[in-house]
Amino acid sequence: MSGIREYFGNIADALTSTVKGMAVTWQHFASEPPITVQYPRARLAVAPSYRGLHILEQAKCIDCKLCAKACPVDCIEIESVHHGRILEWQKFTIDYKKCIFCEFCIPPCPKDCIHMTSEYEMASADNDQMVEDLLTWTGLRSNDRREIEAADAKKAGKPAPPPPEGVTAPQPGGPAAGNPAPSGTVYTSAFAPGSVGAPGGAPRGRRGAAAPAAAPAAAPAAAKPAAAAPAPAAAPAKPAAPAAAGEDMAAKIAAIKAKLAKPKGDG
Repeated sequence: MSGIREYFGNIADALTSTVKGMAVTWQHFASEPPITVQYPRARLAVAPSYRGLHILEQAKCIDCKLCAKACPVDCIEIESVHHGRILEWQKFTIDYKKCIFCEFCIPPCPKDCIHMTSEYEMASADNDQMVEDLLTWTGLRSNDRREIEAADAKKAGKPAPPPPEGVTAPQPGGPAAGNPAPSGTVYTSAFAPGSVGAPGGAPRGRRGAAAPAAAPAAAPAAAKPAAAAPAPAAAPAKPAAPAAAGEDMAAKIAAIKAKLAKPKGDG
């Protein structure tokens, strides 16, 4: 009889424990927010330092290949043809099957034209789709062709060809701020168009400052002493100071030599 009572007692304890555990579960389920989100309709916030897919400001790139040389896994490939300072782009790819998102390609860039975004979605069953081309355009743009033709005409001593109808002056190259990048993100600039920080803006100095800005201000400053030069009263006084200093120094040297010439027993 005691065995039957113990058997049903164990069943009652199990049911009581189950009910208490489910009560705690439902309490947390109702009071706490859900851990997961309805991806891809909703996404969790990404940290500011997150290193995701790359984008390239192609108009600023000079094809120095320093980013490819710094890559520890050799996942960056760059191909272009140089027409003087104009580049005919062919390829700028990153193989994300190899990329370890180390960010070593960012600091060596002298133009600060390659960046890592917070975009991370690149799942694919096809390995060929894991090779991302960062170029916004390939080949030569119309502005580039006109500049090359003008340079060739200048070398040959001929007048530059007229611009096409409706084009009054060469336009700055490169995509406008906000054009979609190949990785699916959108790059927008907080700087005014044509400023140092804007895409394709004013050229930067070695440390990021606009180099030619200080040149006009330095020229008038150097010219001021020449205009204020006529001061005849101060001219005769200048040779007197070096002469007095020289005599004082000669007297000190003579005193030291006289002291050294005395016998060691003398005071």
